Amino acid sequence: MGVSNTHGCVSGLFSPVPKERRSELFDREEELAALTRHVSGGAPLVLCLGVRRVGKTSVVKTFLNESGLPNIYLDARSLAALGYTRQGLYRALSDALTRLRGRFADVSEYLGRVRGIRVGPFGVELDWRKRGTSFLSLLERMEEYAESRGTVFVVAIDEAQDLRLLKGLDLVKLLAYSYDNLRRVKFLLTGSEAGLLYGFLKLDERDAPLYGRARDEVRVERFSREKSLEYLAAGFAEAGISPPEEELERAVEIFDGIPGWLALYGYAACRGRRDALDASLEEAVRTALGELRHIASASELYAHVLRAVSMGHARWSAVKRAVEIWTGRHIYDETLRRVLNKLTSMGILAKEGEEYRFLDPIYRRAAERL
Repeated sequence: MGVSNTHGCVSGLFSPVPKERRSELFDREEELAALTRHVSGGAPLVLCLGVRRVGKTSVVKTFLNESGLPNIYLDARSLAALGYTRQGLYRALSDALTRLRGRFADVSEYLGRVRGIRVGPFGVELDWRKRGTSFLSLLERMEEYAESRGTVFVVAIDEAQDLRLLKGLDLVKLLAYSYDNLRRVKFLLTGSEAGLLYGFLKLDERDAPLYGRARDEVRVERFSREKSLEYLAAGFAEAGISPPEEELERAVEIFDGIPGWLALYGYAACRGRRDALDASLEEAVRTALGELRHIASASELYAHVLRAVSMGHARWSAVKRAVEIWTGRHIYDETLRRVLNKLTSMGILAKEGEEYRFLDPIYRRAAERL
């Protein structure tokens, strides 16, 4: 399989990084239109949901880039390195504000009104140690800025369920205050772990700050078989490659419409790898296995339950029986329910009727190796 052009792999449909332009985004017109509709005239809170690697980040970044709306973008996963603390959050905010200032120079006047913010020639620094510095005061200035421009200001937080780990700040209360008082500030939150995100926001808990508040939701779905084949065909056409039809069919079957995995295969193929499908499958499984091992580090029960479901023990009773045989001890019903509910809320498993299944077949393959 020869390669006449690899540029399309680097910057086009098979680019290994999240997309930021519509030309690099395949078949997400409905999702972009929905985000435009909700942010411009819907509820103050918008959720963008979908399984891992389905393309939520690409959809949101493309929307923000094309909308022309003032915005800050935070990836909550960055707090794993920065720290789930006020200091870590403010470091992430400083980077986001620096990017904002680079795109909207006139925002500096409003940033300068926030106690604890220093606007310098090389960026914006938010001092977490300064008394009186707050995310709320920043949002209030963003409200003023949006009012002055006759627009809305978007606070986009990727994988927002990770904010539940943040210590020292109650962001749900902040969201509720903004919802009720800042008419031109819109929060756009993405989540691969929808159950954890709902749990963090507590939208349906009567005594919680956001109880009863309306929200808009955009679901980013996996590609159908036909769309998956169209996507691969379009990406390979960009790169000037024509892989065998049977290989494309096998890739579509293996990766089950998840754009991130399909792009991994496409990228490997247009870089000239003759074993592109097998190599990308192995890389995908290793990636998923790393995530599952991290989850299982909390308790060996997670590994046993995941392995049981991967081997076809789909019903609750079958999972329990398999885990008890492997561990050689009795597993309390409530303990097993807690583990299964957690894996479901994390978007690893789904329950359909009386049976559990993996949302992504790559994670099923990975679980077999636990």
